[in-house]
Amino acid sequence: MSTPEERPDPAGTIYGGRQAPRPGPLADPLLRVALAVGVVGALLGVVFATGLLGGHDEQPVPATVGASSSSVQPTAPAAEPSAPAEPSPSPSATTPAGPPTGPRVLRLASGLCLGLDGDGEEAEAQLAACNGGPEQQWVVNPTAADAVTLTNAAHGQCLDVEGGSGDDGAQVMQFPCHGEANQQWRLAATGTGPVLLVAVHSGKCAQADDDGAEAGDDIRQRPCDGRPAQQWTVG
Repeated sequence: MSTPEERPDPAGTIYGGRQAPRPGPLADPLLRVALAVGVVGALLGVVFATGLLGGHDEQPVPATVGASSSSVQPTAPAAEPSAPAEPSPSPSATTPAGPPTGPRVLRLASGLCLGLDGDGEEAEAQLAACNGGPEQQWVVNPTAADAVTLTNAAHGQCLDVEGGSGDDGAQVMQFPCHGEANQQWRLAATGTGPVLLVAVHSGKCAQADDDGAEAGDDIRQRPCDGRPAQQWTVG
């Protein structure tokens, strides 16, 4: 049997020697760019196809939502509460004016004044031409909330209803002061300025005879009716 002839193994075979070099990564930059573009295109295709197939399930957001949201204005901060107003002070009750005090002249609308027919005890009250003398001045002395005595400045005696009588026509006179009811008088306002001289004990008014038209007319108590001969201006 013949021995087979030995053949040399070509270089780079599996039996030894140097192998052929394997192809390495792409060295050409253009090939790299082309490959990247292809990959991106494939991804975009997948995304686009997915959006077309499944996007119809979502409802579009109304454009008005964004508009209304953007139109909402920020709420202004609440104003600080003001300090509580102090309560207004309640008006005080008006105190009625008290009776006049000191020497006063009592005058009728006729221009005649309350005077006396003399200077003694029980001198009768009558009208006289006004002269401002002390015999025509009467000192007003409060004796109660609404009553006074009238003391003649010249003689120091009080205006009195004779004998404490309650009769119509009882004489008004001066008499030593004792402060009883027939010497107490109320100055009742008439609403026009003058007052009525009302005797406390009888409730009747000092009135000049004959409507008080002449000097010398006597002063007597009469039922109060507000006639001019009963209206005395205190001056």
